[in-house]
Amino acid sequence: MYISLLQRNKKSRISLPFKRKVVESYRAGLVASEEFERSLRISKTELRRLNRWYFKHKLSRYTYPFNFHRIMKKKTDVEYLRALEKRLLETERENKILRLKAEAYEIVIEIAEEHGAARAV
Repeated sequence: MYISLLQRNKKSRISLPFKRKVVESYRAGLVASEEFERSLRISKTELRRLNRWYFKHKLSRYTYPFNFHRIMKKKTDVEYLRALEKRLLETERENKILRLKAEAYEIVIEIAEEHGAARAV
C-alpha cells in the first residue's frame, strides 16, 4: 500500500515530502529496504543517507542556534541585562585600577626627574 503511494510520486523523488515519506515508512517498519530497492530503485546506501538526513533535519529546530536564541531571548532579557550590568561594573572597576596605576607611574616619573635634577645640581 505504502509503496503504491510512493510510486505515484516517483517523478518528485527530489521533493522533501517524498523523502520524508520514504524514511518514515522505512523507520516505522512498514516497508523493507529490499522492497524500496525493487520498486523505487532506492539503494540501501541512499536509504541510509536519507535516514541520516531525516534525523538531522528533524532535530534541527531544537539544535539550530538561531532558533534557540530566538526562543530563549524572550525568557532571558532580564538575565541578559543583569549580565551586561555586571560586566559594566567589572570594566568600571578595572578602569579605576588602571587610572590609579597611571597616576602612580606619573608620580614615580616626576619623583625620578626631581631626584635626577637634584643630583645634577
